[in-house]
Order: sequence, then structure tokens, then C-alpha cells
Amino acid sequence: MTADSRMLVYEMSINARVTWQAHSLSNAGTDGSIRTLPRRQLLADGTDTDACSGNIAKHHHAMLLAEYLEAGGPPLCPACAARDGRRATALYGLPGYEDLTIERVLNECGLCDAHGFLLPAKKAASDGSTEARPRLSKHSVIEFSFALALPGCQYESEQLTTRCGDSKEDGQMLMKRPGRSGEYALCVRYKAVAVGMDTDKWTMRVADQAERTRRHQAILAALRDQLLSPSGAMTATILPHLTGLSGAIVVRSSVGRAPLYSALEADFVARLTAMAGSMGTVLPFETADEYCAAMSRLIETSDPGMPGPRTP
Repeated sequence: MTADSRMLVYEMSINARVTWQAHSLSNAGTDGSIRTLPRRQLLADGTDTDACSGNIAKHHHAMLLAEYLEAGGPPLCPACAARDGRRATALYGLPGYEDLTIERVLNECGLCDAHGFLLPAKKAASDGSTEARPRLSKHSVIEFSFALALPGCQYESEQLTTRCGDSKEDGQMLMKRPGRSGEYALCVRYKAVAVGMDTDKWTMRVADQAERTRRHQAILAALRDQLLSPSGAMTATILPHLTGLSGAIVVRSSVGRAPLYSALEADFVARLTAMAGSMGTVLPFETADEYCAAMSRLIETSDPGMPGPRTP
């Protein structure tokens, strides 16, 4: 394939309706013997519905992305290699990392580049014991919505489980674990142009375009896998059954935003398809295998876009 035939991705969105059976992917805490209270969200019409946190989805994407980056060659910093969620913030003060710069962080770690980090500014101590520290940050190039259950398409069951002690005298602990099944609306936005970029100053810091493409491919691969093999809370014993996946991927090759339209609305694919051309290329999918094929084609045939020329 020639360079001219490859698709540039400035920004893309995934607008999906996903069906999970018997899951507990996102929880809000415990209440006595009920171990995993489901997370809830009020919709605009007052409907109370089940919700799966985008924070959990983002965390699991980062963990899978780290595996892809290690396997494919793009570097990881020592913090991300050890799966430290603070990322570049954890490097400050380590030998050899006393004077961190945004250019060094982005060139040396694909995960800090993709999922962002924040190293807060710090004033110098009045007694001279510590020096001032400038603020360093990178906004995440991946953004996840809450997965919201479609009203009337979500149900919950409570399962009674027991935990036994070492002896009969210890007795049994009885616990209730809710499991949910339903259809969920999920939106993901990926700003590919920001791969390798200082998002605060909108300046490209990773000059190697082949390296940017490797990171882009790893990000897409992790996004593909995440919907095809659900990850989240309680999957050790309540691994979800994926039974449905449909929606549309919107790819924008030029400056602008790739539209998002929630699968909470029944006509979301039709509305996105109607925007094709003026807002980007729309890739609809009706099944999990069609989604896999569309994402795999993007991995094989696309590159992250470049920002427009800056005016002096």
C-alpha cells in the first residue's frame, strides 16, 4: 500500500450499542452484606438507569495499551513499565529525572503520551531546601463516556454467595452480589492528531512519524480489543457475556471534531451516516465481527494526522 492510499485520522469517534449479560463492570461501593452496589445515572427525562464508569474503561484501556506498546517497540517510562498510574508524575525526583521536560516525557513514553499526566507546579522552599518545579501536563488523547443502559433494556439479579473461615467456629459470611444484564450506549473519542503533541502549547514533540504511527496502531488495537473482550470490576468471577455490538465509527481526516451521537437514541447510526462526507467517513457496523474488521482495517491502513501550519 502506498502512502497516498493510507487514511489520515485527525480525530475519530466510536458510537456503540453494546449488550452485556450477567456483568458487574462498574460499582459504587458496598452496603452491609451487599458487596457491589451498581452505579446509577439519572437521564435528562428523570429516568434512573444503570451506568458503567468511563474511568474504569480508561484505566483498562491504559493497561492493555501498555502491553501493546511493550510488544511493539514504542518505549515506556519506568513508571508506566511498572504500571504506576501516576505515570510521569512518579518519575520526578528519581535519579536522572530531576529536570523533566515535556519533550523528554513524550519521546520516552507512549503511554504518558496517549493517556496524559499531570505534574503540578511547585514553588521553591523559602529556606532553599527545594527548588521550584514547573507544571508539566498532557491531556489524554482518549476520552470515554459512561456506558448508559437503555431505559427498559436493563435488569438486575442478586446472587447469594458464601465465604467460609478456616474452621467451623469461624462460621460463614453471607454476601449478595448483584449482576446486571442490558444494552448500553457507549461513546469514545480519540484525537489522533495529538499523538506525540504537547497539547498545552499545541506543538509536536515527537518528530519521528513512524513512531507516531506505531503508537496510533497500538491505541486502536487496544480500543478494538476492549469492546470485544470486556474488562472492568469483578471480572474474575463475573466475566460478562458479550451478546451484541452495533454502531458506527466516524473518522475525520481534516481539522475539526468527529461527531458523537449516543446510542440512547434508536436512530443514532442513521443520524451519523447522514453526516458522512461533510463531517468525515462513517463506518457502520451491525455485529461484533464487523466492528473487528473495521477497526483492523484502520489499524493496518491509517496514520495519525498532523496539525495545520502555525501562523507566526
